[in-house]
Formats: sequence, structure tokens, C-alpha cells
Amino acid sequence: MRLSKRVPGLAWAAIFGLALATPLAIAWAAQHGEEKIVYGPNYGNDRAEIEDLMSRYLYAFDWQDGDAYAATFTEDGILDFAGGVEQGHAELKKVMDDMAVREKAKADASFPYHRQRVRHYVTNLVLEIDGDTARSTSYWWEFNNDARAGRPYLGTYGHYEDELKKVDGRWLFARRKIYNEENPNMRATDANPVYRPRRES
Repeated sequence: MRLSKRVPGLAWAAIFGLALATPLAIAWAAQHGEEKIVYGPNYGNDRAEIEDLMSRYLYAFDWQDGDAYAATFTEDGILDFAGGVEQGHAELKKVMDDMAVREKAKADASFPYHRQRVRHYVTNLVLEIDGDTARSTSYWWEFNNDARAGRPYLGTYGHYEDELKKVDGRWLFARRKIYNEENPNMRATDANPVYRPRRES
């Protein structure tokens, strides 16, 4: 009988706790941007196209293909990285062409039977799509073998913060910022980048 008398009290406590927790949970979600997560009917197709774009970017990067690299950006696309801030196809192509010269010199200086190779990878893609614009956050890392007898090792790692646009039916980078944890000037902050504030346009 005592147990049955306690049940109403427990029930009221549970109801009160739920009433208190619900607005707190909503407030937490609002603070962290979770209430903005919307997956539209074309999300799957758009995500697949953007993943393809990111892979094409990395193939262009690893083979130092300046034309292909620049083509992953809009005409006025911006790259914000350890080398500075570059804008437009001509400057973006030059970034890659200059890198090709440096990478060839490194390769020529490495073991003759184990040419220097760099391969980049991308993962953990968080993607917000709003019509013909999108924002993405993703991890990247690099495997390398320069001057180490062909044995691969983790060269460096970081994350991308991207703004994308669909131009003539194709997704392109409007702005890409590269964070690199091995570079003191380009390390991530303590704030979760997935919930970063939107840039003023």
C-alpha cells in the first residue's frame, strides 16, 4: 500500500522533470544550431555531387594539376590556407603550379627507387545545404613517404571549412579554409567548427 501511495508523487516528479528538461534541451539545441538541420528531397544527390567535388579536389592537389584544381572553385573562389589567401582561377592555378615545382624538387632529392608521394584523404563530412548554397566541415589527413624508403607515414592532418555554390548545375567551392594541426598559425580553435557562425555576405 505504501508503494501505491508513492506512485503519484513519483509521477508528478517525472512530469515536472520532463517539463523542466524539455526547454533546456531545446535551448541547448538552439545554441548548437541543431534546430537548423533540414534534409531536403535533393540532399542525397547534392551530397553525392559535393563528395565527388571534394575527391576531385584532392586528386588535383596530389597530382599538382593546376587546371583541374582551379576548376573545383567558382570563378571568384577563395582559398584561405597556410600560404595566404588567394582568389580567382588564375591565382589558384598558380598555387598548384608552384607546388608542382616544389614537389618535383623534393621527389628528385628522395630515394631514386621510391619516389616521393603524397596522398590526401577526406572524411567526417558534415554538410548543410540551402538551395544552391551549402556549408561543409570535414576532416582531412595526409600520407607521405618522402625520403623514407617508400614507407608511408602520417604527414599532417586538419579540417576544412567550406562554402559552396551550385553554378550552372555543378557544385563548386566558393571559399575553402584549410586548418592544419601541424602549423601553429592554422590550428583549429577550441570551438566546435560544425556550429561556427555564418559569415556575413
